[in-house]
Amino acid sequence: MTSSATPDLSQNEWAAVAVALKDANDCGCATEPLPSEAGIVHRAFGALFGARGRTPLADPRLEAIRRFVCASYRKRQPANEFAKPLEEHGFNSAQIEAMGRLAR
Repeated sequence: MTSSATPDLSQNEWAAVAVALKDANDCGCATEPLPSEAGIVHRAFGALFGARGRTPLADPRLEAIRRFVCASYRKRQPANEFAKPLEEHGFNSAQIEAMGRLAR
């Protein structure tokens, strides 16, 4: 994925990248699934054992960054399966590529 667009990110977007890298470094990238993603077994284990992942970021745009960067960090290459939500939030290919490279 290569583009002539600029990979500029806002201060909040860079902060989300930093949070993701810290989470990834702490081995804590997993977030609590969205209610629509959580199955009965997951909810039961959570209720019984209090096991919780990281709380998602409040802004869905920033959470998409966090998930992409965390997954890319774990894989040591851009996690293209998490790129679609970034595109849907208006990120261009240069921005996505830059975030993927930072996570390696």
